[in-house]
Amino acid sequence: MTLVRRFQVAPALVRLIRKERGSSRITEGYFPPQSGRTSFVRVDGGQCHLVLVTSDNGASHEERTEVPRAHGDALLDVCAGRAAYDRTQVALGNGRDALIDRYVAPGHVDVISVVFDNPDEAGGFPVPPWFGPEVTTEPAYEGRSIALQGVPHPGEVGLSNAALDAVLDLIEPRYGFGRYAAPSRTGDDGGVANALRRIATPPAPEPA
Repeated sequence: MTLVRRFQVAPALVRLIRKERGSSRITEGYFPPQSGRTSFVRVDGGQCHLVLVTSDNGASHEERTEVPRAHGDALLDVCAGRAAYDRTQVALGNGRDALIDRYVAPGHVDVISVVFDNPDEAGGFPVPPWFGPEVTTEPAYEGRSIALQGVPHPGEVGLSNAALDAVLDLIEPRYGFGRYAAPSRTGDDGGVANALRRIATPPAPEPA
């Protein structure tokens, strides 16, 4: 059994992360819900699975059965609702990953999901500063609800310097500096990442 915590995220941060890390398109088609059970078909690139999820007290168990792509396409045609999103997976450290899903159908919304093995892990998770408000208890942000009822319409998610700094720390290793690597000695001042950091930092006030 696993538990999932979900969060909103500023769209600008999602665009930045996707530009550096890429993404993969996933399409899911959901069948009418049953008590305590959710079934859907997931097409991820050349792979297709029929998925059954059972839920109990906030925890869930997922069973997957691989099916031929042609069968998956046929199942999508008869599903009650469909959703498509671009997924980017980023490492948060300590073996924990975040799944960033940018929904493109039936509408647009960005959702971060983090999966845990037990309630203690979920409760002790230090939420990164670039995550937005938590929406774990809001069913509207679950894939099933998005596919069957449409996307939620959250308010604007604020973008702070602390959030941008945290995201830059995720992508800066690509440039050879930052939290996980020594500064570059090539004479370059940090390229794209440092330019973004300068933009995010307000200028110091001029002396009177």
